Amino acid sequence: MYIEMDCACKGKNLDKLLQPLILCILAEGGSMHGFAILKEIAKNERFEGKAPDATGVYRYLKKMEGSGLLESQWDMGAVDENGKPKRVFSITEKGKACLSNWAVALKEYGKYISDLVENIEKNI
Repeated sequence: MYIEMDCACKGKNLDKLLQPLILCILAEGGSMHGFAILKEIAKNERFEGKAPDATGVYRYLKKMEGSGLLESQWDMGAVDENGKPKRVFSITEKGKACLSNWAVALKEYGKYISDLVENIEKNI
């Protein structure tokens, strides 16, 4: 149980884990508009049903596209509330390889975290 405080120790600021979550969402669900990705992120229990900051996620999507993990195209058949076409994102082969690497890294982190938690609990 968390002690009520505004602190990174509650795990809400793990922005680096946004990348594997986005990659996993797109690997599982196929191509998606940014808003659909936001809704899927909000379904993750870590976000407690609340979508993260949209601007930050869109910035992250653009960064991931720049790294070759995602690709996007304009969906001229779907427009936002301002009449602009929506961008559709999909995972690339490089993104799938990255997601595979994330699986290995997170398993290793899981062991490290488990050992760390055990050590912390012994000392509090």
